[in-house]
Amino acid sequence: MADKPPDFDAIAGELYVLAPQGFTAARNDRADKLKETDPQLAKQVRALRRPTLAAWAANILTHRHHDLVGRLLELGQALRDAQEHLAGEQLRVLAEQRRELVRALTGQAERDAAAAGHPLGAEAVAGLDRTLSAALADPDAARALAEGRLTAALEPPIWPVAPAEVETGQGAGATTDGPRRAAGRRAPGTAAKPGKQERSTDRAEADRRHRRERDQAREAVAAAKRTEREAARHAAEAEQALRDARSARRRAGDEVERARAALARAREHEADAQEDLAQAGEQVRAAEDAARTAHDQASRAGEAVQQAAARLRELEAAGRGG
Repeated sequence: MADKPPDFDAIAGELYVLAPQGFTAARNDRADKLKETDPQLAKQVRALRRPTLAAWAANILTHRHHDLVGRLLELGQALRDAQEHLAGEQLRVLAEQRRELVRALTGQAERDAAAAGHPLGAEAVAGLDRTLSAALADPDAARALAEGRLTAALEPPIWPVAPAEVETGQGAGATTDGPRRAAGRRAPGTAAKPGKQERSTDRAEADRRHRRERDQAREAVAAAKRTEREAARHAAEAEQALRDARSARRRAGDEVERARAALARAREHEADAQEDLAQAGEQVRAAEDAARTAHDQASRAGEAVQQAAARLRELEAAGRGG
């Protein structure tokens, strides 16, 4: 059976459970491997943003603890429904469940992060708490959490305060003006003032727009900081490369000097060898002259021997005749 082609959702899911410290390298490696077979998918993968520590912790919860996150999302819907119908007793019960579930999820994320070697600090825990509260209060935030691809902590809207929370001051979004807001809500069965629904819708839209603008600003700041860090890293690498180049240039200069010195010595040796060669040539020529002289002398001596032998024979012959 042929392997299933890579899927963007699956790849993103694999990457977003990686700790932020290793995310960028893993993302780039995956994109490089996809470049030849699927350039468009490679481009999508490379565009994935590195998550903050709080966002990573939330993604871990989504991918590894589906049941807990599912309960959180269901509880958020129940809370929104109860608030819409102003079900005070139900809100008190659900608010207590919310606190317990957020504590459980936060504790689980802290244990998972510590086990992975990246314990969550106070800032990351606070960001995770805000993210979970946002998912409880806002359907868009709930969907973002469920996708498991958060890159930054989510920010909750102003959470409607349940009656029990007004008295105790507990619960996400509780503020000092909670009692005033609770007192200002209409009782069940009473008619709303004209235009209240429109104002509520406008406030909700303004709140969502404000969150988007705030998230964009935070993302811009984070991107600028990442760019600054990258620039600093590139500058450090360039400085190191410059130092290495200067060191290499010094070594090359030393090599040139040594080569020149060796060449000078070689030339001196060459001059000495040339002189020795010239002297040897003279000695060879002198030896050749001596050899020729000796040869001539030997030839003349041979002739003298022959003449002497002939004279001796003549004398011996004359002696026998007398």
